[in-house]
Parts: sequence; structure tokens; C-alpha cells
Amino acid sequence: METEQWRDGEVLAWTEREGPGRGPDGGGRRWWFLLAGAMSAVFLGIMSSDTLCPEHRLWVLFLGGASLIAAGTAIVGLIDGWAGAPLLALASSLGGVAIGMIDAIHSVSRGRIIAASFGLAFAGACWLVWRQSRQHRWDRNLARSLRPEPLADVEAAPVEPAVPAGL
Repeated sequence: METEQWRDGEVLAWTEREGPGRGPDGGGRRWWFLLAGAMSAVFLGIMSSDTLCPEHRLWVLFLGGASLIAAGTAIVGLIDGWAGAPLLALASSLGGVAIGMIDAIHSVSRGRIIAASFGLAFAGACWLVWRQSRQHRWDRNLARSLRPEPLADVEAAPVEPAVPAGL
């Protein structure tokens, strides 16, 4: 069993009262789970029915394949708490809105429902990304405030060359 040992060097530590304070709330994990569940339900609904013509089916399969892979990764990331998961959810929900628009050509009500559902997922992902950007900005400002101040440039007086004694 390894015991803790003292380390040489500086250690920065503070208590809650004297420290920088708490950062902005990053949004509770329930919002991440809610977004993952909503995206899962909408993609399950898309895959369960198919009313497209062969021409538009190719577009939807292309967009849907990319969006489905991104959404699957985003869902896992949202559940697991990955930092990049909201950005991935943002991209995949945009693809889902495009699928809904294409689907609206064949089935207006179904296409609107898909586009609106992914629009809500997009809004939720935007909210999570915005919350993360606030936290990132706070972290960056805190790190900047903890950096040591640069030393002021002191104008040195011109140094006379040393003349050996006796010359």
C-alpha cells in the first residue's frame, strides 16, 4: 500500500469561502437524459415507418445514416456525460430536421412532426451547448486570474563596461 508523501513545490489550495466561488450551473444531468431520450424516440419513429419514393429515399438514407450514427453516438455520450455530446446532438438533430422537411413532401403531417420533434431536440442541444460555453468561459477566466502577473519591464540603466584597473 502506497502512502502519501510530501511533494516539493508550490501547491494551490483554498477553502470554499476564500476561493473563486462556484462556476455557473452546467445544466442538470436530467436534461442530458431527456435530450437523449427524445432523440432516441424520434429516430425510432422514423425507422419504424417508411413512405418515401425511391428518389427521396436516397436523400433520407444518406442524411439519416449520418444523422443516425451521430445521434447514436450523441445518445451514448449524453448518457455517459461526454463534453462533446451536446455538439454532436446539435449536428444530428439538424440532419433530423432536414429528413422531416424531405418527408413532408410525401406525408405532410408526418414530416412536420419529425421536423418539429428534431427542432425541439435542436433547441435542447442549443441550450446545453450554451450552458457549456458559459462554464468554459468561467473556467478560462478563472485560469487567467490565477496566472502570475508578468514582471514589469524595468528599464535598466546603461551599464558601463568594466575597465581593468591600471589602464
